Amino acid sequence: MERLHKHVDQLFAKYKSSKQVRELKREILSNLEAKVADLTAGGLAYNEAIDIAKRSITSIDDLIDDQTRVYVNQMTAELVQKGLLYFLIAWIVTMPFRIVGSGILLNELLLLGSIVLGIVYLVLRLKKQDMYLRRTATFDVQAAFRRRKLVWAIWVVFITVSILYNTAMLFGSNIWFQTQVKIAGPYHFAMLGIQYALPFVSLLIPILFHIVPGLMMKYEAGEYDGYEA
Repeated sequence: MERLHKHVDQLFAKYKSSKQVRELKREILSNLEAKVADLTAGGLAYNEAIDIAKRSITSIDDLIDDQTRVYVNQMTAELVQKGLLYFLIAWIVTMPFRIVGSGILLNELLLLGSIVLGIVYLVLRLKKQDMYLRRTATFDVQAAFRRRKLVWAIWVVFITVSILYNTAMLFGSNIWFQTQVKIAGPYHFAMLGIQYALPFVSLLIPILFHIVPGLMMKYEAGEYDGYEA
């Protein structure tokens, strides 16, 4: 049945793996194998039966439901947990930035964000009732993957613009008049480095968007899980 396996793999090639996709894939493969068995039992040659089975289904676009049911509270708890971890790391990393005014503000905002996320996470973890944990909502996982790519693209544009802007503001006259850039000691060098590094803290945003589709798939509710609507 290797030819059937390859055919089914091709049908699902453009879809991200999920419980829904995996269950549908197994069902279609099982139906095709049963069709081949019926045709060969009726006296048809095996290879011809395979060809007929493959022609019986050439697309599964109409069978794929874009809406995936997810255990939303469990997913939210892990998303908040990861967000808390990333905020704490960013807070620690940006401590040296406190030598400039904008660095102080950013570092304190990251600390405040960490505190808020920590409180939210504790509240979510205290709610361990089965009904709460099994509550579901529907999401479009494929759209989440598309949004993830879009957010990364926007972030790359933002960082590029930030680097060009900082370069123009700090070294525009040197570049224009082709004069040597002078750095007056380690402190001045550190200040310049911080000016370039500050925008990279925004990396938190695409990282959080990046993990959302994976969490949706991790906490996807199966057809027979007995979930709560």
